[in-house]
Amino acid sequence: MTSAKGSDRRSGAETRAEILRVALRLFTEKGYEATSTRDLTEALGLTKSSLYYHFRNKEEIVSSLLTARHRDLDDLVEWIAAQPRTPDLPRRAARRWLDSTTPEHLQAMRLAHANQPLVRRLAADGKDVRTGFDRVIDLLAGEDASPQDRILLRMSFDTAGAALLAALGTDADPADILTAARRAGRALALALAYEGAHDGPSGSADAGDGIDPGDAGGSV
Repeated sequence: MTSAKGSDRRSGAETRAEILRVALRLFTEKGYEATSTRDLTEALGLTKSSLYYHFRNKEEIVSSLLTARHRDLDDLVEWIAAQPRTPDLPRRAARRWLDSTTPEHLQAMRLAHANQPLVRRLAADGKDVRTGFDRVIDLLAGEDASPQDRILLRMSFDTAGAALLAALGTDADPADILTAARRAGRALALALAYEGAHDGPSGSADAGDGIDPGDAGGSV
């Protein structure tokens, strides 16, 4: 077993990143509740004192995993704010978000889905990405956007979660899930753009009218 002193020679940032990577794997493979501190230290080759130096408990590890995605969200908000307000901005923003989604993010989403009480507790502290997406929607939706438009816009960013749930019980791998999510995000963004261009504020037409199926089905 690696000593706390020896592990620190890798640098605190490297050790912390390794803890997060291994913890995410164990939490998704064994389950959050079933994974003990001993499981973590043995898999990492660390002493308990070294683990506790970086994280006080398992919940703090999960919180850190969620916070990492918050930084991606902050970057997205900054990017959107700097872009000209063109009709394709929602589609490009959704693509940017989905392109930043990795297999590790899918693992974290699986962990969140399986541990809703924990996620709700963390969300109450402002550490849930979904609750932070209002900033993105406010930037992208026009002042006259209807509640339906805002929901559809939010859905175009949330296709990875939908694809992950749809893939349960199948042999789809992370690459399949992410590709499906990007295609779905593109289709939703195109639907929203089409309605905005053809229907005005009422948005009364069928979302599928006039959309080229080949375009909607392409990768984001």
